[in-house]
Amino acid sequence: MRAVSGETSHIGRYRLLRVLGQGGMGTVHLAEDSSGQQVAIKVINPEFSQHEQFRMRFRREADAARRVRRFCTAAVLEAALDGSQLYVVTEYVPGPNLEQAVQQSGPLRGSSLDALAVSVATALIAIHGAGVVHRDLKPSNVLLSPVGPRVIDFGIARALDTLGGVTGTGELIGTPRYMAPEVLRGEPVSPACDVFSWGCLIAYAASGRSPFPGETLPAIVYQVLNTEPNLDDVEPGLRELVMAALRKDPAMRPTAQQLLDHLVGRSAAPEQAAQTVQVAWQKATTPLFEGAAPRKHRGRLFAGIAVATAVVVAVATTAWAMLSSGGPPDLAVLYREDFTQTTGGWNGTYDPNASSSYGYRTDGTYGLDVEPDTEERWAEAAIPFLVKKPTTTPEPSATPTPMLPETVLVAVSAEVQQVTGSGEYGVYCHAADDKSYYEFGLDTGGNARIRRIYGGSGGTLTQPVKVGELKGKVRIEAACEQTGSAVRLTMWVNGEQVQRADDPNGIGNGGVGLFTRTPKDSESILKTTWDDFELRGAREQQ
Repeated sequence: MRAVSGETSHIGRYRLLRVLGQGGMGTVHLAEDSSGQQVAIKVINPEFSQHEQFRMRFRREADAARRVRRFCTAAVLEAALDGSQLYVVTEYVPGPNLEQAVQQSGPLRGSSLDALAVSVATALIAIHGAGVVHRDLKPSNVLLSPVGPRVIDFGIARALDTLGGVTGTGELIGTPRYMAPEVLRGEPVSPACDVFSWGCLIAYAASGRSPFPGETLPAIVYQVLNTEPNLDDVEPGLRELVMAALRKDPAMRPTAQQLLDHLVGRSAAPEQAAQTVQVAWQKATTPLFEGAAPRKHRGRLFAGIAVATAVVVAVATTAWAMLSSGGPPDLAVLYREDFTQTTGGWNGTYDPNASSSYGYRTDGTYGLDVEPDTEERWAEAAIPFLVKKPTTTPEPSATPTPMLPETVLVAVSAEVQQVTGSGEYGVYCHAADDKSYYEFGLDTGGNARIRRIYGGSGGTLTQPVKVGELKGKVRIEAACEQTGSAVRLTMWVNGEQVQRADDPNGIGNGGVGLFTRTPKDSESILKTTWDDFELRGAREQQ
């Protein structure tokens, strides 16, 4: 809540210092906490926060934004997700935004432009890796700090999708000069939309103007949809890549990772690129912050990044090394489902009046209920490139199992809504067919265990471990990592590792999903809800 005392205004535990800017979604304040640490706080306009569907999506997008790794981004520190006032707290990044810098000092050149291109591509890798699409990447959302460019304000704009894609006054979400053609046509957003915006951004930085000119909204939209971009002022070393990013067909654009790889001339680890470009930026742009033209050191910047990335180019080495630490591995998001849209592809529509039901619920979660005579339910993750998973009435699948990354991580938030007697719930992976898979389960007594089922039979790989009393939502994460014929299985509950097992004759890659069950021939009832499902995987070695 916002409180005003005398001349001092506060939001939460932060004291407001001044307004940094205003936009279509809200007002950004500079603030500080009791220790003097400065932050930026974006307060959402009340006209949006009064809509419950917007609040639900805002909550999910803010949670996702907090998972974005801090590579060339202003990290999301916290968010107020309930109450009358919604806001997001991020790191405060000093320095002008790109639009201000270009207007004051002119277009960027040489290594300054290269550093911008590398930094924003690196930021997009981090953002997309968390399952987020920025969807409003533009010059005012890139801050030129003394330690390098930082992308801000990512992901939250997607919450406006719940209001039909426009604000209450009919304003289009995003900035048309930097929006991909498919977004202007009202088609679904994807990471490719941000790549298009990256191309527009670099073209603007190099020239001081948009690659799609126009004085009115209809004129701009026509240019983006129908004409080729003006890239005459983009340096030859970047022009081809920017042109590729600005292709009308999203399927023909490079990914953010491919942008970075092309910029540095080899497969690049984003963490190392972020560290190296920071040093190069400080050397290349000192005159920028003094009001003079930047120097040209393109070769040295790219060479420095290329040498640094050579040390860590094997980003997907044996995943057992990646899983050796206590927490879950930080892997790229392959698939994500928040269950707010009932068209996501998972089976079922939940009926709250039925004694046993499953499917999408009206509160934006997924329900799985079991009871006597229906002691077990499975929910297949609706991922297009995966095969059919176990069901309560198994049928052999004729679909061949595609090759997935050797390491996958399944994550979901689960909550027990009602229990009579006992039961268990959890996730499964490596479902090679309907009768062979691994289970990671929690029982209603607070115990965790891992099971192996092969050919319809099997048993417990680990003895149950007491996790403790679990109340409210529980985050379950399970890693299935294949190395040769062996599979290592690791389970975390609320971020703490609770189980690990090795299967020397492992089940091969396959599908993933959820399950709920009660003991057979009992009077037990178990009703569960599920939220924020993710499938993550390691990139294949280049």
